Amino acid sequence: MRENTLTIENNKLESEGSNFFRYSLIVEYVGWGFFGSQRQPNVKTVQSELENALKKLLQYDVKVIFSGRTDKGVHAKNQVVHFNVPFELNLNRFLYSLNSILSEHLSVKNVQKVDKTFHSQLSAKYRWYRYTINNQPQRSVWLDKTSCHIYEKLNVESMQKALNYLIGEHDFTSFKKVNTPNPVKECVMYNAEISEKSGVINIDLIANRFLYNMVRIIAGTLIEIGKEIYPPEHMLKVLEAKDRTIAGPTAEACGLTFMMVGYDEKHNVNMEINDNENLLSKAS
Repeated sequence: MRENTLTIENNKLESEGSNFFRYSLIVEYVGWGFFGSQRQPNVKTVQSELENALKKLLQYDVKVIFSGRTDKGVHAKNQVVHFNVPFELNLNRFLYSLNSILSEHLSVKNVQKVDKTFHSQLSAKYRWYRYTINNQPQRSVWLDKTSCHIYEKLNVESMQKALNYLIGEHDFTSFKKVNTPNPVKECVMYNAEISEKSGVINIDLIANRFLYNMVRIIAGTLIEIGKEIYPPEHMLKVLEAKDRTIAGPTAEACGLTFMMVGYDEKHNVNMEINDNENLLSKAS
């Protein structure tokens, strides 16, 4: 590796193995710029852009591990990734340099050195997703790519009553995409709340894990309840059925945002979050 002002020269290791430095990044991105978070052949993803930028910057092949995957069109405010390198980084220089070569759709908000036992995915205690609905009669240019537009007035009170059935530990098979390879079906829903302001509805879900398409299927089911196609009790019927065909449609990806992921004190990752911080107390 050539001389690089991004590294601390007297803290290089001969090989990675068990001797490495581990770093976490907090990244944000808009979903329309990528074909999802995970690397795929011949398309632009968050992982491919991030790894390519790190390789260019550090002249070292880096693999990043995400706290959770997001699909094409889904956004993230505080996605956490970690990676290993056999040299110590100059964090201030590194952060500015990395952001200077990333595209306009992706930004790194924070970098920090973390314990070697930290794992962005496996160390997570909870994850917070938000689904946003523009419930105004007319579409909004400001919300067009970050929300799902439902012009028909939704009954928010009924939607909240329906959400209450999801709190706790349940089998969420009804809200999981069929034929997915991951056999996991149980999740613990710590919090499920809905709020509305000036015609914009936010559905906030916090759980220990989420199944594939789970938040979008819950949102699609809630929209039907909000339209009063079904009563709030329909959500319980869907949950107990353990049958994807009973739930509503999968809501549009553009309305979904990965808000943040939480860790215990040992693996504390610094992140700034101002959106409904009181929600997070219910995940502890």
